[in-house]
Amino acid sequence: MNRFILFGHRILCCMFVVIGLMMGCGVKNVQPPTAVAAPQPITIEIKEGFQWPDNDLQKRFQQYWTLRKAGDSTGAFEFEAPHVREMVIWGRYDGFCKAVRSDWTSIRVEKINKITEQLIEVDFNMLINPKYGTSAEVFYRDSWLLIPGQWYHVLKDPFVTGDGFGRK
Repeated sequence: MNRFILFGHRILCCMFVVIGLMMGCGVKNVQPPTAVAAPQPITIEIKEGFQWPDNDLQKRFQQYWTLRKAGDSTGAFEFEAPHVREMVIWGRYDGFCKAVRSDWTSIRVEKINKITEQLIEVDFNMLINPKYGTSAEVFYRDSWLLIPGQWYHVLKDPFVTGDGFGRK
């Protein structure tokens, strides 16, 4: 008789675990916590002759990458385009931002690729000061979308959003 009770408890526990996992996996958009204090701005260098299309993009680009360097996922999330915020599972985004490179030292912006009036790509190198050896550079191509008067970052990381435009 005790074996049947023990077996029944095991089945019941397994059912609770499975139901809990199903409910947890079904939650897509958990709101991020409130933002923390502003971190030190990341240094932005620009290539000679480079011009930003407008001051708002320059300002938002620096703010976004400052928050990313600091690992402030809540703050950076506010800079993501609305469709990206809708597609992203908060836990993935938070983990993505927390896996930050604390050795980022500065950004050197190389050029702007104007795709349309509302879509701009910014090519830049992230300068990294590794713990061992000489410094390094990592190339990035950032997409920024102008949505009624405001520039938003378009996260394109296949592990978080597909390509950022809804394509996997």
